[in-house]
Amino acid sequence: MARIAIAGFLHETNTFVPALTEWEAFAQEGAWPGAVTGEDIFTRLAGLNLGIAGFMEEATKRNHVLLPLAWAMAQPSGVVSHAAFERGVAAILDPLKGQRVDAVYIELHGAMVTEHYDDAEAELLRRLRAQIGPHIPILGTLDLHANVSRDLALIPDFLTSYRTYPHTDWGLSGTRAALWFERVMEWGVTAGKAFRQAPFLVPVTTGCTYTEPSGGLYRLIETIEAETGAALSLNMGFPPADIADVGPSVLAYAASQASADEAADRLFAALLAAESGFAAHQPRAVHEAVGYAMQRAVSASKPVILADTQDNPGAGSPSNTTGLINELLAQGADHALVGILHDPDAARKAHEVGIGGEIDRLGGGGTGPGQEPARGAWRVTALSDGRFNGTAPMLRNKHSSMGPTAIVKQGGVEVLLASIRQQPIHLETFSHIGRDPRGVSILGLKSSAHFRAGFQAIAEEIIVCLAPGDNPEDPAALPFKKIRKGLRLKPQG
Repeated sequence: MARIAIAGFLHETNTFVPALTEWEAFAQEGAWPGAVTGEDIFTRLAGLNLGIAGFMEEATKRNHVLLPLAWAMAQPSGVVSHAAFERGVAAILDPLKGQRVDAVYIELHGAMVTEHYDDAEAELLRRLRAQIGPHIPILGTLDLHANVSRDLALIPDFLTSYRTYPHTDWGLSGTRAALWFERVMEWGVTAGKAFRQAPFLVPVTTGCTYTEPSGGLYRLIETIEAETGAALSLNMGFPPADIADVGPSVLAYAASQASADEAADRLFAALLAAESGFAAHQPRAVHEAVGYAMQRAVSASKPVILADTQDNPGAGSPSNTTGLINELLAQGADHALVGILHDPDAARKAHEVGIGGEIDRLGGGGTGPGQEPARGAWRVTALSDGRFNGTAPMLRNKHSSMGPTAIVKQGGVEVLLASIRQQPIHLETFSHIGRDPRGVSILGLKSSAHFRAGFQAIAEEIIVCLAPGDNPEDPAALPFKKIRKGLRLKPQG
């Protein structure tokens, strides 16, 4: 039995988004709980599909004593302010002072960038290591999209990353960390750590494990682990981050350096061999995608889904662009539904005019691509407070909140408006307000891949659609300045 401190501080940073991410974004309730501290971690996070929840459950089964510190996560967005970072770090480190612990578990994302630190989570681990000393093991979990540096990989004693995208095994990553804990404690001075960085970036959409070559790479991990005794992670990286360590990486932890190197080299070789498979991915321009979807819908028995990946809030985009909406209107689409459009002002106006009333525009008003409003008479057809229980395996959260929410309609196109920015993960995103997404012909979703957790089963076909947005599907379109020398901006680029 061990006494283990537990904590979490997560953010996926798109450095090309101009607005800073302040602490309020971590405190806000939405797709997951807001910031929590102390004993509230046990009650508010237990049972959710989060790394810390999986760790808590498995560690408790093994009779370990847990010391809850703090946990906070914000929606993907721009660079984290220095004040927000320092507040999050203090919430973890301050209550740990003077405590006797045998280990620390910390849930991280692996792609946090702040005003002062391009490698923010390594900075957090440096401070944690300095506080607890060199001999207390640090274990952690990372997102599949982590941009891992050498320091981030080597400061802790053990890291394990999600192996699915959509992240249906988010909680299982924490379970894995707890299952490996005893072995990590036994390794001692002979432990090995290995870190490899890929020479190319992978578009976010092609990292989806529902597709190849990603699916095969993640299936390979268990085989190599069984043959080497090492713990392996494959991180696809998060491309819209202008930092030196952006991109895919491989991590391995084992009882010996030889075992760690062998496991890392085998998985890394497979990743390099898959480069042509990643390059084969071909998304469709919005005009072509909408036209194809309308043709396909004529004979389809289920909705044709258009993934509006370049306005994916899960990659830091504002989720308020109108390119897909305007194209559906221009081509005369019928029985089409789009969501989630993050437009608090339009949602507020919809609630003011009520069902049957009209508002004259959606979206627009911001900076960047795709900010032309969708004008016209948008009739309000449904209203809600945006609260529902989600059932998709990606989150399995007790409660989700989108704030004041509405459905508005113009011609054959309906749009779901919400006040709190997030991806459409659950069918209940729409059904809670009385609109069954299974009953439409074309379903436009502002997401890259996470939507598949809830919507793949109802789709006739899924088309990656390139409407304007702040998250370019092709990483080569990003104006990088800090990336490491020799890094290819896309597979075979």
